[in-house]
Amino acid sequence: MRGPAAAQPRLFAALAFGAAGLLLSGAWFLPLVVPSRSLVGLTLYVALPGLAATIAGGALGAPLLDPARCRSAWDAALRGAATSLAALVLFALLFGFGIKWTEPGWTSPFGLAWLVLTVGLLAVGWMVAVVGAGIGWLVWHRLSRLTEAAA
Repeated sequence: MRGPAAAQPRLFAALAFGAAGLLLSGAWFLPLVVPSRSLVGLTLYVALPGLAATIAGGALGAPLLDPARCRSAWDAALRGAATSLAALVLFALLFGFGIKWTEPGWTSPFGLAWLVLTVGLLAVGWMVAVVGAGIGWLVWHRLSRLTEAAA
């Protein structure tokens, strides 16, 4: 395997999951946030999910680019789904602290994070897992194509 994916697998996975996080949250929330012209809303509802997905992808997604650790498309899809669900957990924490910072009247950021995580899992958890599985498969598929081309 050659190229940027070989040199920086964490960066490659972080960018792949981060782009997916931005696209998913942007598709969901941009139609609501743009008319209000709220920078805080844009940050909390679009930028933080992208940031959480980038961090989770960088921390957990690199094994997708390691043939010894991710041997099949099914493994890649499961790892991608787990990575995206970890991003949802991280987003809940970031959102809880973000609300506490932008609107100081709120109570515990951990309580708010728990609420966001619970409602998020019920409302969009399935979609986050499916998108993450797709990203995991795409990253793994890209790796297998690069490996075949190098051989």
